Amino acid sequence: MSVNQKPGLFTIFTSHSFYVRIVTAFVGLLLLTVLPIVSYNYYQTRGIVLESADELMDQISLNVMEKTANFLLPASTVVEISARLAKTGVLSCADHQQLVFYTAGVLKSYPQMCMLFFGDEHGNYLRSWRLPDGNIETRIIERQTSPPRDVIKYCDPYCSVLRTETSNDIKYDPRDRPWYLGAKKTGGTFWTDLYILFRNKKPAVTAAYPLKDDQGKLLGVWGTDIELDEMSNFLKGLKIGKDGLAFIVNEKNEVVAFPEASRIVKEEQGKLRPVKVEELGQDGISAAFEEYLKTGRNKLVVESEGQRYLASIREFPQSFGARWKVAVLASEDDFVGPAKEIIQVTVLICLFILLVSILMAVLLARAIANPIKLLTEETKKIKDFHFEDGFAIKTRIKEIQQMSNAVAAMRTGLQAFRRYVPAELVRQLIQSGEGATLGGHKKELTVFFSDITGFTTIAEQSEPEELMLHLSEYFDELTRILSEHHGTVDKYIGDGIMAFWGAPLPDDDHASRACRAALLCQARIKALNQKWAAAGKPVFPTRIGISTGETVVGNVGSSERINYTVMGDNVNLASRLEGVTRLYDSQILVSQATYDQVADEFWFRPVDLIAVKGKTAATTVYELVGKKEDGGEGEPLAELCREFTRGVEAYLSRDWAGAAAIFGSLRKKFPLDVPVELYFNRCKKYLKQPPGPDWRGVTYLKYK
Repeated sequence: MSVNQKPGLFTIFTSHSFYVRIVTAFVGLLLLTVLPIVSYNYYQTRGIVLESADELMDQISLNVMEKTANFLLPASTVVEISARLAKTGVLSCADHQQLVFYTAGVLKSYPQMCMLFFGDEHGNYLRSWRLPDGNIETRIIERQTSPPRDVIKYCDPYCSVLRTETSNDIKYDPRDRPWYLGAKKTGGTFWTDLYILFRNKKPAVTAAYPLKDDQGKLLGVWGTDIELDEMSNFLKGLKIGKDGLAFIVNEKNEVVAFPEASRIVKEEQGKLRPVKVEELGQDGISAAFEEYLKTGRNKLVVESEGQRYLASIREFPQSFGARWKVAVLASEDDFVGPAKEIIQVTVLICLFILLVSILMAVLLARAIANPIKLLTEETKKIKDFHFEDGFAIKTRIKEIQQMSNAVAAMRTGLQAFRRYVPAELVRQLIQSGEGATLGGHKKELTVFFSDITGFTTIAEQSEPEELMLHLSEYFDELTRILSEHHGTVDKYIGDGIMAFWGAPLPDDDHASRACRAALLCQARIKALNQKWAAAGKPVFPTRIGISTGETVVGNVGSSERINYTVMGDNVNLASRLEGVTRLYDSQILVSQATYDQVADEFWFRPVDLIAVKGKTAATTVYELVGKKEDGGEGEPLAELCREFTRGVEAYLSRDWAGAAAIFGSLRKKFPLDVPVELYFNRCKKYLKQPPGPDWRGVTYLKYK
């Protein structure tokens, strides 16, 4: 597979190491065995627990309804029986003494009723109620017409008058009260809305029943008040999970009874009222009722603040007489928690077994896979042409030992072969995915040529063996710098080096890397020449030519032997630039295209406008002087490049006097600079004998 291709799913799966496969197989087998069992047990247990929770909540709802009905039923029964007794004459509503005895006796028999009363169509009213100390007191309001006045009597349970008040304006009239009007309207048992008793701030309701004669005429209404705090106490005693609760609400979503009775009464502007469900301040309750009102479902699972709740909201049966609902709410963890704990213990046991199994699998896999892993690392080193740290692999597995011996022999052979093939080039070709097929393609590259000045003379004066060793040291130093800057060394041409940047691997910074490498090469050669001169060895002054442009790159050769190289005009131009350096006594010359790409990074000066042999088109040649980061605008290097450029511009504009002045100034500061001297002499020549009008300042080279 080419390295440029993306591996498929099958390739990724099959590329795992043998070691990983063994461990993965063990772990996967255990997970495939354990996870389904643990998951099945958890969900089965969870389902059973939640089903039991539903049954428990249903039972609690029914229990609350039954308790509420039993708590309130005596009240509706008492008022209905009282009306029937009065209708049949057994109980006389005109006999106050009889009514006092009757109402007091009823209140003693039914402690949930705090008040029993009767009002008639004339506005007369008798009320018995239980005092905070447990005693019972009766209040009688008589409406008298002659003279018109109201008499209020307060009696004890034995009808002894405790005190009497007379008033002409008693505001209380039973005929205007909701309980009276409701019973009158319905003609049967009537339950009032929930209200708060001002005297003790307790929620209460009133049951009322009308008294009619045989002709159906309304004579009066019997009623009784029931304080509901006992229901709240009952709800408080219910055990629903850890923190679950049950409560009762009416059709207005007002809370009738709640485990915390103090929370269901609210005072606003001096008046007391029941709180609504959403005012309880519990997000779980609010979320459950919101979902209930939205969906109408009476069994819900809601989530609030990261907590899941089970909720049951059921309406009282129609026979109850009031549209109340009982709600039960509990955290899901209250029921599922024990199941989770069991699962956690099971998981811990499974994890322990898994860890032990993994340890055994690791030991087994290591015994098998380690030799293969070491052998793989060795082959990877060989693939990357790294032969330095090879070692023999010892194993008891015969086949792996034979493979190890074969790899060791291959390493030895390739180690000798790499001397003839650039190892870095092979690595890059492998990374780029280019196969060993003939052919090439065009690509923008930067090409580098170097040559040792006067090498022929040096060779004639040196011993061949010593010269080869000396030249090898030179090549080794320069090749290392070129490789470190991502250059591809193509070949050694006698005493010269040909290299290029931008292939096989793409490199958008190829021109800059080539220039940096060239400067470092010259700096290294300078140091080496000093060392060699001190040792009595010949020095190697070096010229470098660099050109950037479209270049053909690829494999060229025969079916038996190929060479990865570059060719084209850009390569020829780089070679010509290396040769042209002799004319200007320059160390590094670059083409216009190279200059255009890296002018902001390096100091350059335009050396000449030339046309190489065989070409009519002229191009500006620049001398690479140094890196801009090595000196500021005020440094001599910067001044030389800046002033020299001004001089060349004046020269090409035929301003030879101005150019001569600039170059004359530069001669004083840089007396040994050959290009300065060259242009100064040209300017003097043209001042004496100007060229023709077709002169463009181009230097035509007559040799390659």
